[in-house]
Formats: sequence, structure tokens, C-alpha cells
Amino acid sequence: LSRRKIVGQLASLVLCPIVVGATPAVASDEAYVRTPSPNDKFKFSYTVTPSPSFEPGNKPLKTHLDEINFSIPDVRGYTLGVTVDPVRISSIKDFGTPEEVAARVVTAEVNRDGVFEVTLAKDPVEDSAGCYDIEYISDGKRGKKRFATRIYIQDGFLYVLTVQSKEAEFDEAREKEVQACVKSFRPL
Repeated sequence: LSRRKIVGQLASLVLCPIVVGATPAVASDEAYVRTPSPNDKFKFSYTVTPSPSFEPGNKPLKTHLDEINFSIPDVRGYTLGVTVDPVRISSIKDFGTPEEVAARVVTAEVNRDGVFEVTLAKDPVEDSAGCYDIEYISDGKRGKKRFATRIYIQDGFLYVLTVQSKEAEFDEAREKEVQACVKSFRPL
């Protein structure tokens, strides 16, 4: 894949719309673990521990190798999504520094239809696990939203977790909940 295609893939993974259907709930305080089945062509796995009130669902039209979304029934604007796609680079560092990747994510978001302004909420960081955490605020015709992302590249796959919340509802309790979820996400 060319650098341009990887930028596009990364942008679509981080910025993909999160539309959820109804499926059974994940038990409280339990991790969601995605493991390959014997028939899977691509072998990857990951884990994430969403807030106990989140329920898993899938987008009606898949745009990634693997994707799952979580939301709280009857609560709009607070969602979590995980996407996985194959890539040819072996490390997120091959793509850029946390600041360079954050600049690409912000640029892709601001170029979306209906988005007026995007600002980083915190400085992007590289976690000790070798992933990048990026948090930003997007202001557009659908309101002001806070996004927290965690991005890994491992064993030829790009893993992206994105949590989205209405900025007006992003209080201290929500921030704590989001950060716990983000920190729980990792490839296996």
C-alpha cells in the first residue's frame, strides 16, 4: 500500500460513522475478545472492555476487514467502535510520530462534509505498549463531539479504537470511563 492509501485507510478507520444494530449485551465488566475462527482467512485478535452499559452491534454496511460497534441503548451520541484492516507496514512508527499521525487524523476529520473545526483536546502520546492515543474535538453541523482513539499496528494489521461522545456530556465521570476503555484496548 502506498503512503496515501494508508493515510486514507487510517482516516476511514478513525472517522468511520458508528451506526449500531441491536445484538445481545456484553456482560458487565467483561472484556470483549475478538479471536479468529478456523475458517477466517485473516488471523487477528484483540480485546477491549467497554463500559458495562454498552451493547455490541454491527454496521449495516461493512467498510473494513473487521468492525464492531458498541452503544448504550436509548443514549445517542456516545459510541465505541473498533476496526481492523491489513497494512504493509510493521509499526505505527513507520507511519509517523504521534504528532504526525494526529495531524493526519485532524486533517481528515476537518475535510469531512459538515465539519467546521477540529482541535486536539490533548497532546497525542505513544503508550508504552507501542500504540498512539489521540484525543480531539470536532465541531460541525451535527454538534460538537469528543473523540478518543487508540491506534496500533501489529502483525500486519491496523487496529483502531474510537470512542465518540457529545462534548457537552464529556464530564469528569465520562472522561474516566472513556480512558479506562481506551486503555483496555489491545491486539492479542
